[in-house]
This record gives sequence, C-alpha cells and structure tokens, in this order.
Amino acid sequence: MDQPIGRILAALRGGPAVRLVGDADAVVTDLTLDSRQVDRHWMFCCIRGEHSDGHDFAAAAVEAGASVLLVERELSLAGLPAPAAAGAVAQAVVSDSRAATGWFAAAVHGHPSDDLRMIGVTGTNGKTTTAQLIGDVFRHAGRRVEVFGTLTGRHTTPEAPDLQRRLAACRDSGVEVVVMEVSSHALALERVAGTRFDVAVFTNLGRDHLDLHGTTERYFAAKARLFEPALSDVGVVNVDDVHGRLLFDSGTIPMRSCSIGDVSEIVVGATRHSYRWREQRVSVGMGGGFNVLNSLAAAEACRALGLSEPVIAAGLSAAGPVPGRFEPIDEGQPFAVVVDYAHTPDGIREVLRAARATTVDGRVLVVFGCGGDRDSEKRPEMAAAAVADADEIVITSDNPRSEDPAEIISAIVAGVPDDYRGTVVIEADRRTAIALAFAHAGAGDIVVVAGKGHETTQSIGDQVVPFDDRSVARSILRSDR
Repeated sequence: MDQPIGRILAALRGGPAVRLVGDADAVVTDLTLDSRQVDRHWMFCCIRGEHSDGHDFAAAAVEAGASVLLVERELSLAGLPAPAAAGAVAQAVVSDSRAATGWFAAAVHGHPSDDLRMIGVTGTNGKTTTAQLIGDVFRHAGRRVEVFGTLTGRHTTPEAPDLQRRLAACRDSGVEVVVMEVSSHALALERVAGTRFDVAVFTNLGRDHLDLHGTTERYFAAKARLFEPALSDVGVVNVDDVHGRLLFDSGTIPMRSCSIGDVSEIVVGATRHSYRWREQRVSVGMGGGFNVLNSLAAAEACRALGLSEPVIAAGLSAAGPVPGRFEPIDEGQPFAVVVDYAHTPDGIREVLRAARATTVDGRVLVVFGCGGDRDSEKRPEMAAAAVADADEIVITSDNPRSEDPAEIISAIVAGVPDDYRGTVVIEADRRTAIALAFAHAGAGDIVVVAGKGHETTQSIGDQVVPFDDRSVARSILRSDR
C-alpha cells in the first residue's frame, strides 16, 4: 500500500530518532536492503556491512526508482538524472540504519505482528523441532498457522523487510498464528526490530556462532534480547539449562519455567517419546530423550497462549516427525539409522546419548564433519563430544565452503583423545563415509549421520551440489540389499 514517508515516520512507534530531508509526501510502496530489488516508489535501506556499504549503492537505487533512502549520513544526489536531482528523493537520516530498518519495515506494512499471535523460539539446539511442534498443535486445534525457520528459508530468520512482508501476507491471507525461529544473528542484526511476540521460548545454550559473537557471553546476550519488553510479552524458559535459569531469574518479562521435573512416566524410544504432563498422557512421534524438553517447551508455549491441556496433548500426539531431526531411515537393514541436524558439540552429545539409550547391547556409530568459514574453534570440541558416546566415529566433510576439507578434518581429529578406545575413520567424501559406517554396523547397532539434517545441498568451494543425507542413506541401504 502506497504511503507518504511522513505517515510512515508517524507510525514508527518508539523506533529510532529520524531527521527527514526532503519531501514528507514522497510515496513508499515497499522497502529493501538490496539495491538490485528496488522498484518504483521503494525505500532503499543503506546498511553498512562487513564487506560493503549500502550507501555506495544509493545512486543505483535512486536510478531504479527509489523514492526514499534510509541513511546514516545525508547523501548528495547531485548529478543524478531528474527527478532525483530536483529533490524528489527524500532521505530519512538515522544513527544506525540496520537497527532502524525493522521499525520502518513494520510501519510500511502496517505492523502486521499486532494482528497475529506471535511465538518466537530461540536457543542453540531444538529451535526447529520446538517451533514445528507448536505449529502442529495449533493446526490440530483448528487454527491457521505459518512456521518460519530453518526449514523454510535461506536465513533461519528473514531480513527485516522480507520478514515484515511475509507477516503482512500472513495477516492478509487469514493466518492466525505465526511461529518463528529467532536466531542469534537475527537478534544481533536487528531483523526482528518492530516485531511483537506474544510468547518467547528459550530452549538451551551451547557453543555456536562464535565467529559472529566472539564469546559465549555475547552469544547469550544476543539470545536474551528476545526476552526484553520491547519484543516479547511472556517467556517460556528451559530452567534445566544454566543460561535458561539465568534468563528466568532476570525477570525482564513475566517468565514461565520449563523443566524435566515437570513431567513423569517418561518413555523414550528411537521413533517416539511419551510422558505425563499436567494430568495428560503425551505421546510424540519423534525419538530421542532431548526431544522431551522440546515437546514440553512447545506444550508450555501453547498453554501460555490459552490452549487447554487436553487440546495440547492431543496436538502433540498427532504431530509428525520433523525433517532431519533424529529422523529414522529404515530400508529393512538390521541396524538403526538416524539423520540429525546436530552440528554443535552439545548437539552431537545429546543426539549420541539419545542413540545410546535406544540400543540394548549394540554399538553407536556416528558420521559427522564441520562447516567451513564458521567457528573453527568448535571443531576439536565436536570430536571430544563424539568420542564420549560413540564406539566408532567417521569424520568427513560437511559444507567446507571456501576452506580445504582436509584442514577442517585435521582440526576435528585434534580433539580425539589419545586414550579413546573406539575406532576413528577418516573419509573426506561424505557419501563414502556414510557407506563405510553402514558397512561397519551390525545387528542391533545404531548409526547417526549428523550435521546436515534436512539440508539438500553441499557447499564445496564456489559450487553448491545436491546432497541429502537422508536420500543418500536410503540409496546406500537399498544398494546393499
């Protein structure tokens, strides 16, 4: 909907201080961070990034039709073709254009989160599963739901203009509930600024994304921002996690605790877990002990939004498996195979413990690697976590990106202790590595293929090639029959 920039400024609702240069009647239809996406009457947000500065692309955006520029310094438009040189382009000057973009995006699209029931889920592990389960419960209750996250887009949490555009589309199409994974990147980079969450959920905190945040403390601080009054009304927090307890005790917003002690009669298998919660028997079609807290967090989030315990229990029991999250692969082989997205030390530790719990006398084998161009210091920690609970580890390539896979593997191997009594196999080719693990597995064993989960591609150098752990595993198992 076309709106004058003056009206948009009036609708910012406590956002950034803005100095407008130019015509307050300049019309805005939409906005973007990418000058290549600009169309007539769009606002172009000039963001200073690590490798480039959006201010350098302002002229190209104006020539493409931008009517308003969001800038950190007033730009000279001299020399641009009319009408730009005639002053038809307004500039909204702010101290931090990245921090301001979310507020402008929300105002341009009419603050769509106000008209939706919004649930934000953050944490190192379990975000996707918890978000999907919340969505399943509300669908089972007859509500129209959308879930945004790792399974639905390039970014776990979209950039602010894309996010507000998607929320507006949800509102306009009759969606009632939106469940979002909210990443630490999104919080640190202000992608959810201007969004209002009815409930914020915290799953846990482990080691991840230190290439962006630098320290665990800053990583936690980024996550904790979701639980500030500017973003969320109520928090649901896993207090069994030490950082969750710190968050709960902070009392920044009203908090509801979530703990394994809240449930009883827990039964966990390879493909299902169940327990008693608030007098309800809950049975969820996904295995792994770590998923008990994920489904419990989902239950408490739904309860915070007013669903009854029987409705929640029924919804969880009807929920399907989440792609790439302790997902079983069964082609009639005598051993179990699960594919999981675990790509952090804590994630590997939890998934292997869950695998161990599903075996009686069998061995646990794991195939994993580490991504390139990411937190390199976690690589030996991944190995240390793996050897603690696996009888055989097969170290391979994940998404090496611009790095040499052999160097990544070498860094992982450095974390294998000298006294490890299991077997270490090194195979850079991921398909061959999976096949080796299957060849070494016997009846009653379980093989965990970790790291990529639902992903369907592998990034090697400047190429992105098809690769899906699940389909590769099925192909190998079928060929072995």
